[in-house]
Amino acid sequence: MMAGCATAARYTLQDRFRAIGIPAGTADCMVDELDERLSSEDLQDLARYTLRLSRADSTLAAIRSLMTIDNPRAVTAVGSSGVACVTGFRL
Repeated sequence: MMAGCATAARYTLQDRFRAIGIPAGTADCMVDELDERLSSEDLQDLARYTLRLSRADSTLAAIRSLMTIDNPRAVTAVGSSGVACVTGFRL
C-alpha cells in the first residue's frame, strides 16, 4: 500500500510543482530527487502541502514557497533538490 501512496504522491508533486510555476523538466528532476531523499510519509506530507500553494512569479519563488512547509526533512530535501535540478550541482 505504501508504494501506491508514494506513487500517487509523486504524480501529485509533479502536477503541483508545474502548477506553482516550476518548469516541467525541473519539476520532474525535483520529484526524482525528493523520492530518493524522503520517506513515503514525507513525500505524502509535501504533496498535501502543495495543494495549498498558488502560482509563483518565478521558479525560485515557487521553490521558496515549498520550503515553508512545517517539515524539516522536506525543507532540506526541497532546497537540495531545487539547487541540484536548477544548477546541476548535486548536494
